[in-house]
Amino acid sequence: MYKEYYNLKHNPFQMTPDPRVFFASKGHKRALSYLQYGLSQGEGFIVITGDIGTGKTTIVKNLIAGLDHQTYIAKELVTTHLGEQDLMEMICESFELISKGLTKAALLNQFKAFLNSANKLGRRVVLVVDEVQNLPAKTVEELRMLSNFQVDNKPLIQSFLVGQKEFIQTLQADSMEQLRQRVIASCHLGPLKSEETKFYINYRLEESGWNGGQLFDEKAFDLIHELTEGVPRRINVFCDRILLFGYLEEIKFFLQEHIKVVADELADEITSPIKAEKHAEISSYLSELKKTYAPEEQYEQSPLDSEIELASTTNKTAVTKETNKAAEPKASEALPSDFVDIEETIKDFESRVEQEIKAFKQSLDKKF
Repeated sequence: MYKEYYNLKHNPFQMTPDPRVFFASKGHKRALSYLQYGLSQGEGFIVITGDIGTGKTTIVKNLIAGLDHQTYIAKELVTTHLGEQDLMEMICESFELISKGLTKAALLNQFKAFLNSANKLGRRVVLVVDEVQNLPAKTVEELRMLSNFQVDNKPLIQSFLVGQKEFIQTLQADSMEQLRQRVIASCHLGPLKSEETKFYINYRLEESGWNGGQLFDEKAFDLIHELTEGVPRRINVFCDRILLFGYLEEIKFFLQEHIKVVADELADEITSPIKAEKHAEISSYLSELKKTYAPEEQYEQSPLDSEIELASTTNKTAVTKETNKAAEPKASEALPSDFVDIEETIKDFESRVEQEIKAFKQSLDKKF
């Protein structure tokens, strides 16, 4: 919806990892360098961990997209809670081998034959296991066993293990000692820093065709970072909603206030990318903002409303003046000769008020 409004070629904040819009933050550069280092070594395991939504899968897809497919046979395996048999079936299926109806021994023999064939053709086999934290320890050990397939002390397969930080605990177990010794590099991806969040947003916009200059105020960038904690996936979800809001409200430059309005709209959504503890703070801010900029009466006054308000104001003013006059202290000396009895004044005022009310009712009858 908002692509046309902002003259964008495609959605800049799509959820699906896209290697075309890989943003190389300091942490992402480091992780990608480790992956490339692992490829150059041609052996061992590379481990990349990170919190949910920090861009691990994007890094992997970026690596695979940049490989020479005449040299490498690279496959990505996204795991669930697999046993050893299931893991081998999925690996064989990934490399387009027979995966069903074979025993585990037959699967291993078939895969070893495939590795030998690839080696004779001068091609290297790379297996990327994503969401590796889902694998039981025994299944992870099965991956280590695959690294034993060698020719002339040269490993026939290289594996990259990518997962959430829980996998670090798996690696630290005593039973994982042999696997740890084969890990040649590892790193943990953290969230983006405040300045990186700004660069990330601008980069995604520019790669999507935005050429209208600065779209966000500096304070807006800071608030987006604070609310999403710098996690790229959260930033994508939040900024997507911000642009949708901008399209609906015809906004060409986002201020901090706009960001708070969108955050408040997301407050009650289960999938909100915003930190829960920030919702109350934002809602409180918006309430104060509405009191400042919006009158209590949110409707446009009709001519009839104006007449009623005018009559009411006139009557209140007259009553106030007469009341104040009546409340004035009386001097002890004789009153001046032109003094008018207060009772007569009040009676005269009441008479005039009744006449005004009567005239006002008649005007209402004529209108309706």
